[in-house]
Amino acid sequence: MNKKRLIDWPYVIGLLLLPIAVVLVLHGVRAVQEATRYDEAYFTDEYLRRYETPGSVAIDLEQALRHGDSQLMAGLVGTRGGPAPIEPRPSLIYVFLLSVDGDYFQYLYFNADDYNRVVQYVTKVGGRYVASEPDLYFYMDSGRWLGVAGPIATTWWILVTVFTAGVLVYRRMAVSRQEMYEQQSGERQAGAGRK
Repeated sequence: MNKKRLIDWPYVIGLLLLPIAVVLVLHGVRAVQEATRYDEAYFTDEYLRRYETPGSVAIDLEQALRHGDSQLMAGLVGTRGGPAPIEPRPSLIYVFLLSVDGDYFQYLYFNADDYNRVVQYVTKVGGRYVASEPDLYFYMDSGRWLGVAGPIATTWWILVTVFTAGVLVYRRMAVSRQEMYEQQSGERQAGAGRK
């Protein structure tokens, strides 16, 4: 008996594995970026001595952010592409080390003009500390992607499961209706044949 499948299970499994595949691709991108991200010119003995502690980066970050010093900021981030453009904030002051999350130090700065807080991240790379910009590499490397990917993946899995269950129930009901119709048609034909 040829029975039609109610659910295309390989397709459903593929949909369930999609968030995992996306995360693996993003980690691959992070690994490629890690290999090409930093400029060796910012990892000389001078920079290694100057930024041997996270606090020294935090102090220079205050100056770079306060004066909008792109050259100083380039030395702080140490990347090939350089830092994102920064606007001078003359009333920005360094407040304190907010927390340490894994390999990342979070420093809090305060802008007295508009009462905004600015959080900057510092991590150790290649024997020195660097300022981290909040880009894809930072989110993947620091583990902050879990705070976004976890809820999105859970929602995705719930939706796929609910829609798959709905399709399964609908198709089973359709098969039941078809079987009931065929049974009733058979009884009618048998009853007509007796007359």
